[in-house]
Amino acid sequence: MNGLRRSTTDRSQSEEPVRPVVTGRVLALGAVVLLLIVLLAAPINRYLISRREIGRAAQQLHDDRQELAALARQKARWSDPGFIQQQARIRLQYAMPGDTVYIVVNKGERSDIEKTSGTDLAGPAGPAWNIRLMDSLRAAAK
Repeated sequence: MNGLRRSTTDRSQSEEPVRPVVTGRVLALGAVVLLLIVLLAAPINRYLISRREIGRAAQQLHDDRQELAALARQKARWSDPGFIQQQARIRLQYAMPGDTVYIVVNKGERSDIEKTSGTDLAGPAGPAWNIRLMDSLRAAAK
Protein backbone atom coordinates (compact mmCIF):
# COMPACT_ATOMS: atom_id res chain seq x y z
CA MET A 1 0.00 0.00 0.00
CA ASN A 2 2.75 2.34 0.72
CA GLY A 3 4.02 1.93 -2.78
CA LEU A 4 0.65 3.00 -4.08
CA ARG A 5 0.43 6.10 -2.06
CA ARG A 6 3.83 7.15 -3.11
CA SER A 7 2.99 6.81 -6.70
CA THR A 8 -0.06 9.04 -6.30
CA THR A 9 1.95 11.68 -4.51
CA ASP A 10 4.66 11.42 -7.17
CA ARG A 11 2.05 11.94 -9.84
CA SER A 12 0.61 15.02 -8.12
CA GLN A 13 4.07 16.56 -7.76
CA SER A 14 5.01 15.79 -11.34
CA GLU A 15 1.76 17.29 -12.62
CA GLU A 16 2.56 20.72 -11.02
CA PRO A 17 4.47 23.05 -13.31
CA VAL A 18 8.13 23.46 -12.35
CA ARG A 19 9.07 27.11 -11.85
CA PRO A 20 12.50 28.22 -12.93
CA VAL A 21 14.83 29.30 -10.06
CA VAL A 22 16.18 32.30 -11.94
CA THR A 23 13.46 34.52 -13.29
CA GLY A 24 13.62 37.80 -15.16
CA ARG A 25 12.73 39.70 -12.01
CA VAL A 26 15.56 38.10 -10.04
CA LEU A 27 18.01 38.88 -12.83
CA ALA A 28 16.84 42.51 -13.00
CA LEU A 29 17.08 42.89 -9.22
CA GLY A 30 20.57 41.37 -9.20
CA ALA A 31 21.68 43.69 -11.98
CA VAL A 32 20.36 46.75 -10.09
CA VAL A 33 22.11 45.65 -6.87
CA LEU A 34 25.35 45.04 -8.75
CA LEU A 35 25.09 48.44 -10.45
CA LEU A 36 24.53 50.14 -7.08
CA ILE A 37 27.55 48.37 -5.57
CA VAL A 38 29.77 49.45 -8.46
CA LEU A 39 28.51 53.04 -8.44
CA LEU A 40 28.66 53.51 -4.67
CA ALA A 41 31.96 51.72 -3.94
CA ALA A 42 34.23 54.72 -4.59
CA PRO A 43 32.17 57.32 -2.64
CA ILE A 44 31.75 54.96 0.30
CA ASN A 45 35.50 54.26 0.26
CA ARG A 46 36.26 58.01 0.24
CA TYR A 47 33.79 58.54 3.07
CA LEU A 48 35.39 55.83 5.22
CA ILE A 49 38.90 57.16 4.53
CA SER A 50 37.85 60.71 5.44
CA ARG A 51 36.24 59.48 8.69
CA ARG A 52 39.50 57.69 9.56
CA GLU A 53 41.51 60.85 8.82
CA ILE A 54 39.13 62.94 10.94
CA GLY A 55 39.65 60.50 13.81
CA ARG A 56 43.43 60.72 13.45
CA ALA A 57 43.27 64.53 13.33
CA ALA A 58 41.11 64.60 16.48
CA GLN A 59 43.60 62.33 18.26
CA GLN A 60 46.52 64.53 17.13
CA LEU A 61 44.66 67.62 18.37
CA HIS A 62 44.10 65.96 21.74
CA ASP A 63 47.78 64.99 22.00
CA ASP A 64 48.89 68.50 21.01
CA ARG A 65 46.63 70.08 23.61
CA GLN A 66 48.08 67.80 26.30
CA GLU A 67 51.61 68.71 25.24
CA LEU A 68 50.69 72.41 25.24
CA ALA A 69 49.31 72.09 28.77
CA ALA A 70 52.51 70.35 29.91
CA LEU A 71 54.64 73.08 28.34
CA ALA A 72 52.51 75.76 29.99
CA ARG A 73 53.05 74.07 33.38
CA GLN A 74 56.79 73.92 32.71
CA LYS A 75 56.83 77.61 31.73
CA ALA A 76 55.01 78.49 34.96
CA ARG A 77 57.59 76.53 36.98
CA TRP A 78 60.48 78.32 35.28
CA SER A 79 58.91 81.69 36.21
CA ASP A 80 59.40 80.83 39.89
CA PRO A 81 62.82 82.05 41.18
CA GLY A 82 62.92 79.22 43.73
CA PHE A 83 62.63 76.61 40.97
CA ILE A 84 65.38 78.32 38.97
CA GLN A 85 67.62 78.30 42.05
CA GLN A 86 66.86 74.62 42.66
CA GLN A 87 67.68 73.72 39.05
CA ALA A 88 70.94 75.70 39.23
CA ARG A 89 71.94 73.75 42.33
CA ILE A 90 71.06 70.40 40.75
CA ARG A 91 72.16 70.87 37.15
CA LEU A 92 75.08 73.28 37.51
CA GLN A 93 76.13 72.24 41.01
CA TYR A 94 75.95 75.83 42.28
CA ALA A 95 76.15 76.52 46.00
CA MET A 96 74.69 79.46 47.86
CA PRO A 97 76.76 81.46 50.35
CA GLY A 98 76.76 79.67 53.68
CA ASP A 99 76.25 76.22 52.17
CA THR A 100 78.74 73.50 53.07
CA VAL A 101 79.81 71.63 49.97
CA TYR A 102 81.15 68.11 50.17
CA ILE A 103 82.88 66.18 47.43
CA VAL A 104 82.75 62.44 47.97
CA VAL A 105 85.52 60.54 46.23
CA ASN A 106 86.04 56.80 46.24
CA LYS A 107 89.16 55.55 47.97
CA GLY A 108 92.19 55.66 45.68
CA GLU A 109 90.57 57.97 43.12
CA ARG A 110 91.33 61.63 42.53
CA SER A 111 88.56 64.20 42.63
CA ASP A 112 87.59 66.24 39.57
CA ILE A 113 89.34 69.26 41.10
CA GLU A 114 92.61 67.34 41.42
CA LYS A 115 92.30 65.98 37.90
CA THR A 116 91.75 69.40 36.32
CA SER A 117 94.24 71.37 38.42
CA GLY A 118 97.15 69.16 37.46
CA THR A 119 98.41 69.06 41.04
CA ASP A 120 97.97 66.46 43.67
CA LEU A 121 96.28 67.99 46.71
CA ALA A 122 97.46 65.14 48.92
CA GLY A 123 100.98 66.56 48.78
CA PRO A 124 104.12 65.88 46.75
CA ALA A 125 105.86 62.55 47.06
CA GLY A 126 109.26 64.17 47.85
CA PRO A 127 110.42 67.38 49.46
CA ALA A 128 109.03 70.74 48.37
CA TRP A 129 110.59 72.57 45.37
CA ASN A 130 112.26 75.21 47.52
CA ILE A 131 113.99 72.59 49.67
CA ARG A 132 115.18 70.78 46.57
CA LEU A 133 116.51 74.09 45.18
CA MET A 134 118.47 74.81 48.35
CA ASP A 135 119.85 71.30 48.36
CA SER A 136 121.02 71.63 44.76
CA LEU A 137 122.67 75.02 45.53
CA ARG A 138 124.49 73.51 48.50
CA ALA A 139 125.61 70.57 46.38
CA ALA A 140 126.89 72.95 43.66
CA ALA A 141 128.80 75.07 46.20
CA LYS A 142 130.86 72.11 47.40
